[in-house]
Amino acid sequence: MLRAMLSKELRETAGIVLLGLLAYAYVVVEHVGWQMPMQFGYRSPIPFVFDNFAGNFTVVAAAMCLALGLRQTVAESVRGTWLFLLHRPLGRRQVIAAKLATGLGLYLLCSPLAILAYGWWAASPGNHASPFFWAMTLPVWQTYLLMPALYLGAFLAGIRPGRWFGTRLLPIAGAEVVLVVLGMIPAWWDVGSGVWCILSPAASLLLDVGLIVLIVFMAEVRDY
Repeated sequence: MLRAMLSKELRETAGIVLLGLLAYAYVVVEHVGWQMPMQFGYRSPIPFVFDNFAGNFTVVAAAMCLALGLRQTVAESVRGTWLFLLHRPLGRRQVIAAKLATGLGLYLLCSPLAILAYGWWAASPGNHASPFFWAMTLPVWQTYLLMPALYLGAFLAGIRPGRWFGTRLLPIAGAEVVLVVLGMIPAWWDVGSGVWCILSPAASLLLDVGLIVLIVFMAEVRDY
C-alpha cells in the first residue's frame, strides 16, 4: 500500500520535476557562456562569486518547492480525493509522510545537480581565467538547505482550511520571511562564514521540524 502511494506521488509530480530540471539546465548552460535566447543572468570570470548563479538557482528552487507543495495538496482538494486517501488502510500520518518524503526527496535529489554541474565546469581547467575552490559554492548550498522550509510552508497552506485571499497563505509568507532573515543575517551582523555554515542549516532544520509538526497536526484534526 505504501509503495502504491509513493508511486502515485511520483507520477503526479513528474511534470514539475521535469520542468525544474529543465530550468536548472537552462541556468547552468547560460552561465557557462553558451548563447541562448531570453538570458536572465550574465557570465562572470569568477563563478559563484561575481555572477548571478545563486540568484537564478534560488528562483528555480523556490518555484519548484512551491509547485511541489501545492500540487501535492491543492490538487487533492480540487479533485476531492483527500477523503479516499485518508480512509485507506494507511493511517493519516503514513499518507502525509509518503507525500512529504516524495516532495522533499525529489527536491533534495534534483537541485544539487545544477550546483555540481556548474561547479564541475568551473573546476575544469581552461574554462575561465580565475581560481576556483569548491568552498566558493557554500552560499548556494546554504540556499539549497533553506528551501525545504518553503516547500513545507506551501504544503501546510495547501492542507489548511480557509480562503486563499485570507490567512491560508500565512505559512508560505511566514516561511519566506524566515528564509530572508536567515539569508541576510551574515550581512547584518559580523557572522563568520565558518560559523554561519553550521548555524544556518541548524536553524533551517528547526524550522522544518516545526512545519512538519504543524502539517501532521493539521492533517489529523481537519475534518475531510
